[in-house]
Amino acid sequence: MRLRFKRSTRSTALSAFTLIELLVVIAIMALLISILLPALSAARENGREAVCRSNLRSFGSGILTYANGNGDYLCSGAFDPDVGNGRDGPVDAVGWVADLVNSNAGFPAKQLCPSNPSRHNQKLGPSGATYTPPQAADLIQRGYDTNYTQSWYMGRTEWNPASNNFNLKRVASTHGALSTSSLKNVDSSRVPLLGDGRTDPDENVLGERCVKTMTDGPWFGPYGTQNFCDFGPAHGRGGWIQTKDHDRIRSNILFADGHVGFFQDRDRDGEYALDESTNPPGQKDLNQEVFDGVLSLGARSADAFVCTR
Repeated sequence: MRLRFKRSTRSTALSAFTLIELLVVIAIMALLISILLPALSAARENGREAVCRSNLRSFGSGILTYANGNGDYLCSGAFDPDVGNGRDGPVDAVGWVADLVNSNAGFPAKQLCPSNPSRHNQKLGPSGATYTPPQAADLIQRGYDTNYTQSWYMGRTEWNPASNNFNLKRVASTHGALSTSSLKNVDSSRVPLLGDGRTDPDENVLGERCVKTMTDGPWFGPYGTQNFCDFGPAHGRGGWIQTKDHDRIRSNILFADGHVGFFQDRDRDGEYALDESTNPPGQKDLNQEVFDGVLSLGARSADAFVCTR
């Protein structure tokens, strides 16, 4: 019995870890985790970005399907229920979201950009001047929501000079929803339709951030350079932007030919603002891939109030 006891004790002693050995193993594990975590985070974000691109391509297919059955119009208007201010109508009946949902061609409320800090559209909140919180919650549950932003081109096409109205967000002052015939003078691969939406921390729907519903359109005058500042970065990680309360650096934009382009917020202001130091103004972040002029002209106008080269 004594011999067996001694052998067991010696075997146990030989197989046990010392405190130093345990500390070394823990230190190695911590080092490996610190190396792997950024790579895992980047891989996860790349996956989310791929989902975003897939969502936009899916919307593009649904938009073209809608156009085929509706006189080549790419949508019925904007996601904007503020009819008292000359806008489009109930979001479950009018606008690109309603077009997709009501035809089962897309499900924007389920196909959200997974990386955007915003989860809803601003027009379901106070900016919409229409829906109560319970009504907004019901619309979201039924699928009428999105955290992508529509371009002014898609919802309004161009100013209608016969209207004598310079409120370019109103339906009556423009030619309305974009049709394929309005693209004859410009390459459709350069005309943006939908994109990752800019997110500001001071505007909320049901306690969560929201995106702008549509870009602002021509800057300064009816033929001015398109202001795309309501598009914004939703992917990647960079320096923290205090005014936006996030650190996103990249975005995806769907174009009228169905492809999805990739863009970066180079000046790190959380949006794609205009460079007003030139005349006509240029884009700070978006490059020449994005058309920002007058569709009927096929170029930027030299004067914001006169349609001329």
